[in-house]
Amino acid sequence: MNQGNKQKLAEGKTKIIWADPCSKDEVLIESKDDITAGDGERRNLISSKGALSTTVTCNAFRLLRSKGIPTHFLHRVDSTTFAAQRVQMIPIEIVTRRIATGSYLKRNPEVAEGTRFDSLIIEFFLKDDAHHDPMIFWDQDKSEYQLFDPRKPLSVGPTQVLSELFESPAIFPTDFDDMSFLARICFIAAEEAWEKQGVTLVDLKIECGLGCQPPYRDTIIVADVIDNDSWRIWPSGDKAQMKDKQVYRNLDSITPEALAAVRDNYMWVANATEKFLPA
Repeated sequence: MNQGNKQKLAEGKTKIIWADPCSKDEVLIESKDDITAGDGERRNLISSKGALSTTVTCNAFRLLRSKGIPTHFLHRVDSTTFAAQRVQMIPIEIVTRRIATGSYLKRNPEVAEGTRFDSLIIEFFLKDDAHHDPMIFWDQDKSEYQLFDPRKPLSVGPTQVLSELFESPAIFPTDFDDMSFLARICFIAAEEAWEKQGVTLVDLKIECGLGCQPPYRDTIIVADVIDNDSWRIWPSGDKAQMKDKQVYRNLDSITPEALAAVRDNYMWVANATEKFLPA
């Protein structure tokens, strides 16, 4: 993308948010070639990852749009960039789980790996790398938000309690209901699309924002990106065949050959998501 005189609004580990010079109500989201793990402690560059991630995100958002799910996605701009409605991001990650694996087992050691949840499990995590993205739980009886260390059993108890989560944007208990609903229907849409290709969607992470313009003004909608860093996918339900970012997390050593294999997985996923909707 030709950056020209565009204004950079924000930059994260794997993407840049630009103001759209043609519309104050829209932004341009550019994916970088960076891949990270461990709250950014591991970082590498993979050639064309930005383009592959943008392909997956655009295909995922088009799928959600076909199901009537509100998102900020507008259209693809170029190989690494898409246009989106400007939103006020909510600094929370919402994870929906069909199968127990990964960090879920650390918080729930009594659950066996591979356990399938007929009723989807939904978890909320505060975006805070310094504290390893603590898990958020609203205690209705005590009328307080509780933050848990995501690396420890929930039985250890909360590390912090808060009466309010954010001032701007303010997050209310009912907003968690709205985010849960969006997470659930996003997961089901993606799960069905992957099932058609014989792939099991194990879990899915989304983020949300408050719409700033009609038709979603002041409405919580799906935002950010949904790419191969956002889910676990197991072809044929076999964990050993995983194609997602977990392959990178699991690397014992970083070699050009290992990174090339990760890139091949990302290319496989980009090609597979092209089949989410009829041509």
